[in-house]
This record gives sequence, structure tokens and C-alpha cells, in this order.
Amino acid sequence: MTFENLNKNLRNRHTSIVADGKRFHSDIEALMHLSKKLGPLSELENRIPRYDNTQSKTLGEYHKGLGEYLSKKGVLQFDIHGKFMDTDWTTEPEHDVSVYIDRMCEAIEQNYDEIMISYSGGTDSNTITDAFLRRGTRNVKLVNFVNTSLQIHVEARKWLAKHTNDALKYKYENAIRNLNWSVQIFEAWQPYSAKQYEDSIANREFMAWNNDYNNLHSWAQNSGEIIATRNTGRRTCWIVGYEKPHLTIDNGWYCFRMSHDIMDTPLSPVDPNAELIYFWMNDLEPNLIKKLAHCKAKEIRKIFAENNTSPNKENVEMMNRSHSAHYHRLNKAMGMSALTDFLATNETKDGYWKQQDLEQQSRVLHKETEIKKTLRDKYFDEVIKKEINANLLAMELRRPISIVSKIKKVIAA
Repeated sequence: MTFENLNKNLRNRHTSIVADGKRFHSDIEALMHLSKKLGPLSELENRIPRYDNTQSKTLGEYHKGLGEYLSKKGVLQFDIHGKFMDTDWTTEPEHDVSVYIDRMCEAIEQNYDEIMISYSGGTDSNTITDAFLRRGTRNVKLVNFVNTSLQIHVEARKWLAKHTNDALKYKYENAIRNLNWSVQIFEAWQPYSAKQYEDSIANREFMAWNNDYNNLHSWAQNSGEIIATRNTGRRTCWIVGYEKPHLTIDNGWYCFRMSHDIMDTPLSPVDPNAELIYFWMNDLEPNLIKKLAHCKAKEIRKIFAENNTSPNKENVEMMNRSHSAHYHRLNKAMGMSALTDFLATNETKDGYWKQQDLEQQSRVLHKETEIKKTLRDKYFDEVIKKEINANLLAMELRRPISIVSKIKKVIAA
């Protein structure tokens, strides 16, 4: 019997896409729906700005701009569920960011008996874990999963497992002994078979085509054959470090704005009755994400002043990227730190380690990867290209355009 995925539990859906007033949990379904409204003679079709290759804009910048345009018009928008998205963000919360992190931890402690953290040792999960450690919280479980075949055969993964495990056991030794903490690091999980992958695409099961399907072995694709945690009847939560504030410039303001393909569907080989918690963006402590946005915006403004850099959209967008020269500094400004110096870098995201990992993965999973790639490309060519308006697709990348959230003003630029 296939395990029911935690992400399919309706109460665990914290984001959605609204297209022409209708709510969807798949970008493909949302864009198919919108495309039916975009006939060649429709008013909306005529209002979509076209790409002009005589301009200085790249095609990627055009597609990003189109997503922002449609969001502002209320035609197509990434909806982050939470009352915090409907409040003013221009007044900075008065306390240090650690106060709001502690308040979030306290709210979780009051509502759940068992706390599970999706732990990688990166800046998000490690900062969250450190907060619970500082508070002396009991019954915390740190869990990290890896694709079964990859963990056995990929040398880059073996090295990362040992690196993380050694540092983690040393750091949290006392919590394991005295606070009833437990650690399940690099637990195995089994990804979709080719048939499950094909069915999932046809059913448009997950939010983001690029993250959940273009990535042939994405976290979303949990086959259910291996389950690392079982609900014991206690109130249990599964915490993921979603998501640091993504900032942009709009009409002279540093603004918070997220796109639907920034966040992967969370890995979920846990009991589906567990409640999924996005730690940074949550009504349990609505001031936390606002404070993070202010800390990041002020630090960007400071960096730009030091380097005489213009606060334009391109430069601000660059600051969000993990390979930015100021990535570590911005994380520090938001009160975030990783388990080790290596895990504080962009290596596991788009650095040399990541390149090695992907190359080794492709060799280990070559046959399965090629089958899935064929299925993916066939669906894109035979379904997506035919049923979605071409203006809503980044054809050169074989993916939909990014769908963006409403903009929240933070501080003046």
C-alpha cells in the first residue's frame, strides 16, 4: 500500500496559485486554466507585454517581469497563506530577531508534543535547532533523509553524511543525553519509480514543474516505500526552514516578494498526520518574517552604500542568490548560522560539491534518470506546449514562468 504523502494533507498546504480568481496547487493546472482565457482576441491577451529582442532585457528578465506584471494585475499570483501577508510591513518590529525566533519556538512547544525538524545543518535548520537548544526544549528529533541509491553509491553524499554527522553528534551530545533529543541523519527514502513519476505528472500532483518534476529526483517524489517516522498518537509537527525573505526593488522601496518556484515541495517520508510548519513564514509569530525582511534590507542598503552600488532591481536580485559575495553576511544579519563553515557556503546549492554530486548521481541513476527524462520531455511537448499559452512558458528553459506573490513594502531604498 502506498504511503499517503504528508504534502497531500490539505491542512499542510501553506501556499497556492490563484489564476483568474481560481485557486490551484499546480502551476501547470493554473496556467492551463489561464490559457483558456487568453484567446488571440481576448482583452487580457492584448494586455500582456511582448518580448522585444531589440531591448537590453534578457529573455529571463522579460519572463520575470511578466510574472510581476500579472501578479500586480491580480491575474496570476502565488498566494502565501497567512494573515501576516495582509498586514503592514513598513514598521520594523522593535525587538531583536532572536526574540521572534524564541516566540515561534514557544508557540510550537505549546501546541505539539513531538517536534521533528527537517535538518541539513544549513543556515535555516541549524538556526531553528539552536533556538530550541537554547531554550532547553525536550523531545526534539532531528531528521535528514537521502535517496537510498544515492546514499549507498555517491561518494559526495557519503562525505557529506560523515561531515554533518560528526559535527552534529558533537554539538548536540548533551541535548541527546539530557533533553531526550534524537538524531536520524541521512535516513533512506525511496523516490518515485518511473511509473509513479509518470502518473504524478499526469495528475499534476505538485506545485512547481521546475522544482518537483524538472528535478527528476526531487523531494516531492516520495514513493512511500520507506517511512522514517510514525505518529504515535501524539501531537507531532514537521518543521522546515521555509523561507528566508526574498527582496526586490519596486517604486523606490525594498520589498518582500516570493516566487512559487523558490521553495521545493518539502521532503515528506513522515507520518501524513504530522503538521507541516513553515518556520519563518507563519501566523504563530507574524513578526518573524517581517523582522527578517527588515534586517536583510538594511544590510543590503549598507552594503550598497559601502560599495557605491546602485539600489536597482538587478543588483538587489543578485543579493538574494546563494553565490552572492555577501550571502554569508546577509545570513548573519538575519541571525542565522550553519552547523559548519562548509555548510554555511553555497557548496551544497550550486558550488563545486553540488556539481560533483550531480555528476555522480547521473552515473548511479543513469537508467532511471533517462526514462524519467523521456517521460518529462514527452509531457512538456505533447501537453504543456499545446495547452499553455506560449507567453506563459520560458521555452528556452522548458518550464513555466515564475509566478510571484503580492509585494510587501519593507523600507525605502
